[in-house]
Amino acid sequence: MVPIGRAEFRVRRYDGWVHEERRMTGVEAVADVSANKAENGSGEACSGEASAGIMRTVVRSVAAQTAAVPAITMRTVAKRMMPGRLLLPICSVLGVLAAFAVVLLWFPRGEAVWDYPLHQIDAPAHYYFIRKILDEGVGAATHLWPNDAYYPPLFHLLAAGLVKAGELLGLNVSVYAAFNVVWLVGAGLIWPAGMQMFIGYWTRRVDGRTPWRPFSSAMAVLVPLLAVVSPCHPYQMLQSGPLLAYGLATSLLPFWMVATLRLFDAIAARQGIARWMAVTVLTGGLCLFAHPRIAFTWLLFMGPFVLLRLPWKLILAMVGAVAVCAVAFLLYMMSSYQSDRYFDPSSWFHTFVPNRTVPEALRVYVTENLTGVAGAVMAVGVLMAVLVAVVVMVRPRWFAAAAASTVSGGSDGGLGDGRDGGTGDGVGTASSGCRSAVRFSERPFTAREVRKDAISLLLAFLLNGLVYVCSTALTGWFPNIVAAAWYRAETRPLTMIPLGVVPLICFAVCMLACVRGGAGGRGNAGAGIGAGMSAGAEDVLAIADERTGHNHPRSGRTYSTLPTVIAVALVTALTTTCLFTDTTRATMSDSIRANYELSDDQPTEQLTSTKYEILKDVAETVGDEATVISDPLNGSMYGMAAFGTQMLFPIYNPMAEKNGAIFGQVERTFDSGDGDVLLDTVCPINPEEPEYFLTMGPQAESLQMFTFKEQYDPFHRQDLIDRYVADGTLVKVRDYSDAGDYADGWALYRFGCGAAGGR
Repeated sequence: MVPIGRAEFRVRRYDGWVHEERRMTGVEAVADVSANKAENGSGEACSGEASAGIMRTVVRSVAAQTAAVPAITMRTVAKRMMPGRLLLPICSVLGVLAAFAVVLLWFPRGEAVWDYPLHQIDAPAHYYFIRKILDEGVGAATHLWPNDAYYPPLFHLLAAGLVKAGELLGLNVSVYAAFNVVWLVGAGLIWPAGMQMFIGYWTRRVDGRTPWRPFSSAMAVLVPLLAVVSPCHPYQMLQSGPLLAYGLATSLLPFWMVATLRLFDAIAARQGIARWMAVTVLTGGLCLFAHPRIAFTWLLFMGPFVLLRLPWKLILAMVGAVAVCAVAFLLYMMSSYQSDRYFDPSSWFHTFVPNRTVPEALRVYVTENLTGVAGAVMAVGVLMAVLVAVVVMVRPRWFAAAAASTVSGGSDGGLGDGRDGGTGDGVGTASSGCRSAVRFSERPFTAREVRKDAISLLLAFLLNGLVYVCSTALTGWFPNIVAAAWYRAETRPLTMIPLGVVPLICFAVCMLACVRGGAGGRGNAGAGIGAGMSAGAEDVLAIADERTGHNHPRSGRTYSTLPTVIAVALVTALTTTCLFTDTTRATMSDSIRANYELSDDQPTEQLTSTKYEILKDVAETVGDEATVISDPLNGSMYGMAAFGTQMLFPIYNPMAEKNGAIFGQVERTFDSGDGDVLLDTVCPINPEEPEYFLTMGPQAESLQMFTFKEQYDPFHRQDLIDRYVADGTLVKVRDYSDAGDYADGWALYRFGCGAAGGR
């Protein structure tokens, strides 16, 4: 068998109108193409069509020569695949599993975590949504809210599906267990895997043509771990709220982001557009199904890439689509929530009070909310990443492949930039056969590419920081507008911090690994067959490699050993320090565990041992169909979460819009003092069953952040309750005042609606 480098090929050369054909070896053919490109000094010895003719002929010749290669045995294939192609997948799996182990070890321990509900203001709502799907079927996912309004159902569908799957397998999977398992999968598997894939968009181009892929393999282990070191996400979504729907959407977002970048590459390369459009629509639809407001987060991080990557016509189309969606969203809000303040931004969120100063907010952002040594190391890492990004913007050729950075015309690996209208490298653009052999996503960086990506990532980092600072430390019309899409509070922007910090750090690491592969004779510019070898010539050798199983040295190597080792060592030190020296995550875990456990240390808190037993007794007394009315902020809303009791207020804010008029009517008629009016309002709620009223102490201190908590004050007026008992409107069924000194007046009453609940 003749080696590819010495095999003879028939090569056609064009010089204006003169056509020349001669035979030469593979190495000579590659050198001839490179020499042709250098003859005029501008890199264009012949027209793009002519260069394309050269490369197509070489490709066909290589294909013809290698078609006769004897069949390779499976043993040989396995031997060749093991180091070059299996190392990266193995490291990718190990990295995600290591991140999952970190999250699993962090997750609160103890039986209470699996036997009792989480005591957080939004937790009863999520348990209620899961139970509603289990009771009413999948169709309930379109109207999960108590007033039958829509709430993003993906998390709850997954949890309910897990409960049903357990039933099919003969397993008793509780709502609490399903809740925890879905969170663990989203936080420990989906999130690190998504970040690994997103960062892999850059790491794979550092050593995409190296058999062992050492840099990509190392980063595949480190990136998932770096993604789970910050308390901001995924841990924060269980600590605050819990923030399950938006948190799951945030965990899925990196898949949508990397699909978007690959779509932009496909548009630049003018190939595979339909496939990547489908992938982008699929991942985007899944994220929007998890929580529609994740679209604002996607736009925040992908907006800079849109402006720098797409042709101007597509940019205008994107801007138009965003404007249409913004108008539609405004009209939806105006029709759903009546207010006269929509066109006065300074009056929005009038109850908002900053919970941090600007310096504190900046510290949280640059440290990813890490404390102590871990926070200091993270801050240094972020500042270094910003510095590297700035250097890349100013001197991009220092970080681009020697061959790729000398390509004139196109901006995306020699495949052209639709906005510029240029054809790029004639060889690279026209060699369509080469494109199938060497994937666009693994081409070495070009100078224009690294500059655009550095600008995009740095701009996204700054915009994300602006949103966070506005959401937590500033007031006025401008912060109101900036943070409005994320409900103004810091909760959601806090979970977005790793999306701005981690990609910037990892991009800087990639650039450091490429620093000696830059243009201008730096590093390995002359390695392999011919200095200045074109991308098209590289692809010829790539085809030969695939056909024969041999790996030829080539100049597309974009990294050097020493900078790569240093870069990987830096990110390893950063990840290790943040994993083992931070105390914030441990504090959060202890706090969450305490919110699962039951005790009477604070007897008026939202759920205590006594309240749990009372709600259990209420469930046994009234059954599954009768309606119980009570102030949800005293903890009665856990009656639905824990026992499936039909609470009229199963969450702290059931909302009066749409089908929620009954909530306000009950509050107002109870406050009226007129028993007949109250019964006329309450009894029709469920004519087939009796209605009950539960008193269980004052509103919990930990639930006082609810803005409209005063609406439940009538349910605490003992004078009204005594009056209704005296005139027969209420009949005491159970007395719980013997539970302790704090339980004075706690009791279960039945409304005087008759045996069946009607009047």
